[in-house]
Amino acid sequence: MNKWHLTFSLIFMAYFIATRLITGPIAEFFVLIAILFFLPAALHFFEKEGKSQKAGVLIDFLMKAFPLAALCATAAFIYHSVWFASGWALYTFLLALFGFARLLKRGIFPLHELMIDGAWMYIALGGLWFWLYTADIQVMTFSPLIVLLTAIHFHYSAFFIPLFYGFLGRQRTKEPTLYKAAGWVILLSPVMIALGISFSRLFDTFSVILYVISLYMYGILCVKTRFRSTLAKGLVVFSSFVLMGTIVLSLLYSTGMLMRVTYISIDQMIWFHGSINAFFVILPGLIGWLIERPKDQLKQKNFPISQVHGRFHMISFQEESVHDTEKLGLVDSLDDLNGTTFSANKVSPVIRRFYENPMAFTLKAAVHFHWWMRPFVCLLQPVFKRIGQLHLGSSRIPYEMKGRLTRFQHPKEEREHVRAWIRHNEKGEQVFFALYAQHQDVAAGYMNIALPLPYSQLTAILKPFNEKEDFLLKSTCPKGSTGDEGLYLHTPFITMTLPMEESFHMKAETDKRLTALHQMKLFGIPFLTIRYHIDSENHHVSQ
Repeated sequence: MNKWHLTFSLIFMAYFIATRLITGPIAEFFVLIAILFFLPAALHFFEKEGKSQKAGVLIDFLMKAFPLAALCATAAFIYHSVWFASGWALYTFLLALFGFARLLKRGIFPLHELMIDGAWMYIALGGLWFWLYTADIQVMTFSPLIVLLTAIHFHYSAFFIPLFYGFLGRQRTKEPTLYKAAGWVILLSPVMIALGISFSRLFDTFSVILYVISLYMYGILCVKTRFRSTLAKGLVVFSSFVLMGTIVLSLLYSTGMLMRVTYISIDQMIWFHGSINAFFVILPGLIGWLIERPKDQLKQKNFPISQVHGRFHMISFQEESVHDTEKLGLVDSLDDLNGTTFSANKVSPVIRRFYENPMAFTLKAAVHFHWWMRPFVCLLQPVFKRIGQLHLGSSRIPYEMKGRLTRFQHPKEEREHVRAWIRHNEKGEQVFFALYAQHQDVAAGYMNIALPLPYSQLTAILKPFNEKEDFLLKSTCPKGSTGDEGLYLHTPFITMTLPMEESFHMKAETDKRLTALHQMKLFGIPFLTIRYHIDSENHHVSQ
């Protein structure tokens, strides 16, 4: 939190106390504490991190817009104005967009970064409930006070607890099963508890019990985790231990609502639970993590990526770029992919020949979309056919894929030695258009394959592996890998990691024939399997 943010926050809080604190609900005071002091301090944590990446424009805007957003939040309470509340709600949606942009760029893993993204996205729900309270909109059977307390929930525990848990994951060298189990509960608990309050007291109590157990796990992990700063660890551990105590109040309140017994009143919850959480859980925890500043351990990937995008018409290459008589491979030499996981010398000779001269082979493909994907494929087939991309068909009957391979040049193609491979089915329809290249880092060579799509493109970065004499290409690698491998959707605005996996397993059958198994998964669930039979015997050149 910089000095200007602090100055504005102090002025706004003083004005609120002078005009509203005595006449308004005390819960409004706790909401403003989070808005004016805690949240900008958390945002400041990501200021330098964001400026070192392409997301810097958004984080810079959020930092500069905070004083105006804070003024809107304060004025919304003082004047009970829905227009001022709209300003704060809009700001929280931009904060959620920041979290969502981080998620798209990186993907849903690792869990500790997902916890941080989820925290920023939850804050938008806080802004929504803030607006509902100020607008005096009836939500189900909830009283205005319950609506306000829901806004507090999403400005405090639903935001800061996942955020702190994400910081804890950054601080650790790996995510043990205990961390993952507790993390998923903490991440999903705001939704689970909200559903329980709305529809089932029993489910609410069950959700709170799981939440309590997870927060105790958080405290234990805080004690066992190494910190660079002793002061930071002391503050974080103190915060987690106090949280272990205050969360019991939530359990007592939830159990009382279930059994229709008042163990603790709602007024007591606001005063004791609210004040202790604000000043003895969030404040010391936030200071501790700001002192420690655990850094994002993920390697920032900086591999070359194609800028060639398609349109809603046939995607193909220009005819003047064709070199029919030139012998051309997907790579100049399979040795270009050598690295720590792969040696071209171990691969069967027929596989090498295919990659270095695929036009000398005939390809037959048996396409199988898994049952749950078939309805989507049927709906999208007209689009695939129109753009000439991914028009694979839905029949399992093998068909010959005829094709052409050519060097590719384009003003927006920044990669080097790019080859375009276009394939047709037996009806002459274009089914596939891919731009092949390769790049290397210090440990490996990668196949860098771009598939132009309308106003975007899908990039597959595949890492090679040996399995006896077989050749494997994978977009996912063992846990802990920091390589470039992955599937990415590139748009003019953002490059995002997709929750998809792709793999090729090429196996020599004879010295002239080989098979390839191409598999794709979404969220770990298989949705496409293609079996290729590749043969150089009796091959005829296909155009």
